[in-house]
Amino acid sequence: MRRLPRITPLAFLASMLLVTAGCAVSPPQSGTGSQPDDSLALLTAALPETLNPLAGFDNNGTGKINESLFTLEGPQNQLPAIVPLLAAAQPEISADAKEWKVTLRTGIFFSDGTPFDAKDVVASYQSIMDPASASPIAGVLTNLAGVRATDDHTVEFTLHEPQVSFKTALLIGVAPSESLERTGLVEDSVLNRAPIGTGPYVLDSFTPSRLVLKANPSFRDGEVDLKRVVYEEATDDNSRAQRMLAGEFDGTVLPPRLAASFAGNSDFELVRATSADWRGLSLPAEHPLTSDPTVRLALNLGVDRQALVDGVLAGAGRPASTFVPAAYGNAFEPSAVFAYDTKRAGQLLDQSGWVLGDDAMRSKDGVPARFTLMYNPGDTLRRDLSLAFSAQMKQLGILVSVQSATFDQAEPRIGTDALMLGGGDTPYDVDTQLYKMLHSEYPAAGSYYDNPSHFADPGMDAALDLGRTTLDPEARDKAYRQVQSLYVNEPSMVVLAFADHSYVQRSSTAKAWTGTGTLLEPHDHGTAWGPWVKPGQWARNQ
Repeated sequence: MRRLPRITPLAFLASMLLVTAGCAVSPPQSGTGSQPDDSLALLTAALPETLNPLAGFDNNGTGKINESLFTLEGPQNQLPAIVPLLAAAQPEISADAKEWKVTLRTGIFFSDGTPFDAKDVVASYQSIMDPASASPIAGVLTNLAGVRATDDHTVEFTLHEPQVSFKTALLIGVAPSESLERTGLVEDSVLNRAPIGTGPYVLDSFTPSRLVLKANPSFRDGEVDLKRVVYEEATDDNSRAQRMLAGEFDGTVLPPRLAASFAGNSDFELVRATSADWRGLSLPAEHPLTSDPTVRLALNLGVDRQALVDGVLAGAGRPASTFVPAAYGNAFEPSAVFAYDTKRAGQLLDQSGWVLGDDAMRSKDGVPARFTLMYNPGDTLRRDLSLAFSAQMKQLGILVSVQSATFDQAEPRIGTDALMLGGGDTPYDVDTQLYKMLHSEYPAAGSYYDNPSHFADPGMDAALDLGRTTLDPEARDKAYRQVQSLYVNEPSMVVLAFADHSYVQRSSTAKAWTGTGTLLEPHDHGTAWGPWVKPGQWARNQ
């Protein structure tokens, strides 16, 4: 939901590819790009607006300049482990999961030469929590009551309420306390254009169209092999594809169908990263049609999710009935699935009094079965999913009018109109994937797009609370499986798909370097993710 770094790939509906489908990509040019052998040149859909980790830049434990206490490790199709990075060990958690003690590594220095210690961690988290900073990621720390240094290398976090998933909040990049001594808006911070971190890279240059990172000469493990990473902005999808074919760049992010056009070209490799990035639509609580629980169930049964994945996502994704992908392992409930069944959907609509008329459209007591579905005008994937969903609903006798609306325009209409949403901002614990979307304290405790359908069920709240607070892994998994089972019995939304992310990389780059592969990706992604998520760990092949 949050849009911090402006890195979001687009996708196209098969029947609407007026440009992409009709645009045959040019024959590849021989070449290896114009960058030196120890550099990587990436063409990105959008550059970040800020380089400040306290404003959300390159977070989720993957910071290239500003490292975090913990980072992510694991295969691409599984929930990655959250492992120590600037922390020396796993956190010590109190029995009530409200006190978290983190011991820090020693002998680490920021790129400006100042030593890393507990004061830096405390200052970073306090800066985000400070209302005066107006940090856009403050919502991640709403449950954090306080943070303090007990000595130079130990930090204690105190929570308002127990939260086992608080570990995901320890993926935020850390900045030096010296750069945070002046309070004020995070948008005015010097770190936005001159970041100082402990990571393998430092800033070389940053312009409106180009970001260049260079190897940190004082990095603790020695200067990394990949000396320079260049990110150049090109907002147009077809332009990025053509420039890749021209041999100008080593890699880019593309919509799935356009990326698939590279699959048979030996000069390139197509990389698809598994994600927990879901798409689905809210069902307005104040609308006479969608406020009916039986209608909501019918809508979920009446949508062909596999057809959406095959068409809109060009196969780069998986059908989704709930917010939980199979990557969550034992917390995933495989039986929590809506079978595609238009006959049953029609029967449920009939039972609710929404019956077909002579025009093959439904109504109830003279009220037509129709609602408006809004989508962000800058996101063609949401547009195309909305149009495809509308076409399927028409077969059930329900008219869904698709309309573009910015998030600011959508907010006052969320009670009466549906909205195509995306989520999975920090999907590295099942709690962070579910709690805000299904717990009854939301949206009041968060944003209007958290639990936008105002779903409330005591059994659901109890299961979510148990999963959030218990330190027993088996009890957590059982609680979250119960959440999914409850959800498919009475859905609050129509979750459609998990959208996997498509990247294209030159084969010569893949042969020259041993990379780190991909991770399970969040909603926000782009060339900071994919096969280039950890360039500081790349090793040149001999």
